[in-house]
Amino acid sequence: MKTLLEVFPPSKMRGSTVAVIYDAYSSAWQILFLFLKRAIEDGYFAVISNYSVPLRSMLHRCASVGLDAEDALESSKMAIIDVFGSRYSPLRTESENIFYLDRVEPETINPKIDIIYCGPLRDKLKSKKAMRMIYTLDGASLMLGEEQTLKLLNQTIAHKSIRFPDSTLLLPLNADMVSRRFVAWVSNVSDYVLLAKSWIREDHVKELLYFIKAPYADFEPVVYSLKVGRGEEKIMLKKLSSPEPGSPAE
Repeated sequence: MKTLLEVFPPSKMRGSTVAVIYDAYSSAWQILFLFLKRAIEDGYFAVISNYSVPLRSMLHRCASVGLDAEDALESSKMAIIDVFGSRYSPLRTESENIFYLDRVEPETINPKIDIIYCGPLRDKLKSKKAMRMIYTLDGASLMLGEEQTLKLLNQTIAHKSIRFPDSTLLLPLNADMVSRRFVAWVSNVSDYVLLAKSWIREDHVKELLYFIKAPYADFEPVVYSLKVGRGEEKIMLKKLSSPEPGSPAE
């Protein structure tokens, strides 16, 4: 078996949009946090737009893969735009690299986030080493509606591809929370697509990770078994033969 980061080094995905699509019981949500951790270790500046969880929960999710988010924030290696806290909590965490919006409305949210990107984060994002994550697309769709979220996502990809062409955009998506149309659209606009499937057994959880899209001519889809462990390695992958379409993934 190989580690996730051996199979998918984030540096190979520079300048692209990467979607990780998973189901309700999958461990694959950790993949993108591992990408962020490695990127920060490699000198990237990371920005998380948080639509899904309280800030404290976000810090815990980072810690689950060994990423000390509080230290990364204090040392200006990472920033969090806390849309969730802006919408649902009257409390604000005072930190140089945690940002809030005065109001969360579909019509004005992207311009307000652009002000943060082009203001206090501008110099930090000038480097070719930048990684951005929308956490999560299903959280954004719950807050703003699916149609509005897709429109805003299209704007984000179009605008940032011009302003920050070498940055990487990470898109985590719980497919059980949104429509098939929403999933299909996210897959369509992404350069790389990883699809995780899980099955609950009596004594374990079985997970497969399908690498189904990449922007190079000789790409062939690949299937891996996914195991979650402890320590720095965290997620291990073993390459499998692709199951026939429609057959049980066993």
